[in-house]
Amino acid sequence: MPRSFQPVEVDPNWIVGKYALMSVQARPRAGRTEIEPHSWRIPFQWQGFHYQDHDDEPFMLMVNSSGGFVEGDVSHFHAHLEPKARALFTTTASSKFYKCLNEETSQELVDFYVGPEATLEYLPDEAIPFARSRTERITRVVLDESARLFATDMISAGRVHHGAGEAFLFDSLFSEFDIRIGDRPLFTDRLIADTAQRVAALSRLWQGCTQMATVVAYAPDLPEGVEATLNDGDALDGVKMGVSRLGRLVVVRILAAETWQAHEAIFRAWTCLRPAVVGKKARAIRKC
Repeated sequence: MPRSFQPVEVDPNWIVGKYALMSVQARPRAGRTEIEPHSWRIPFQWQGFHYQDHDDEPFMLMVNSSGGFVEGDVSHFHAHLEPKARALFTTTASSKFYKCLNEETSQELVDFYVGPEATLEYLPDEAIPFARSRTERITRVVLDESARLFATDMISAGRVHHGAGEAFLFDSLFSEFDIRIGDRPLFTDRLIADTAQRVAALSRLWQGCTQMATVVAYAPDLPEGVEATLNDGDALDGVKMGVSRLGRLVVVRILAAETWQAHEAIFRAWTCLRPAVVGKKARAIRKC
């Protein structure tokens, strides 16, 4: 049976401005999908949605009006896609995690439930852990087996061009990108850098790059060989990219020297995979 929508409710004990919440529901209505907010708390703001592709799929900007995360801030976005709903979610800008002098950890939580024959596209901007920040990011996607998904996750090494550079100077970073088919794990990508030694090792593991991105695509009828199209065309300067496939899931790993190069690689992956997953071409997302 499809899971019924259960919005996340505001806790009256939350300190205003420290816990951002947005809980929404996407459902088909009159031949297109509409998104409804059920509960939210500042600094998240509800500003509606638009139909950028001029079809039945709404695009929603996840508007967090704060300038970034400070000591112990929490942000929780929750979306439930009803059967046959189609929706794209993106952020207005990068998620910035500022220094935590009191050793509190800032948290960014994103939860999606995608019902039968529903389609989710999730393309957020990068997370930037500043020097001395303590960051925890968790993105969880629960899919019905008949659902469709294109999602991305991107982490920067820090403010790499600020002054002398702040790459890999954060105190700790925990990042998890988890996708499940019902209760069955499908894909888990976890980065744990909770000591100075583990943070320092990232520069070597990222092969000198400062941007890391992961792209996942899932569809019950994902064509054979579609992942091979990602290797077509000219190589992107400053980008290292690998592609793997397990059944109906394609995973793309990206390492890049610059933020814009990682975005270019993500867009290439979207260009190749979106027609197979969603049935339409990729086009630049409007954020204004």
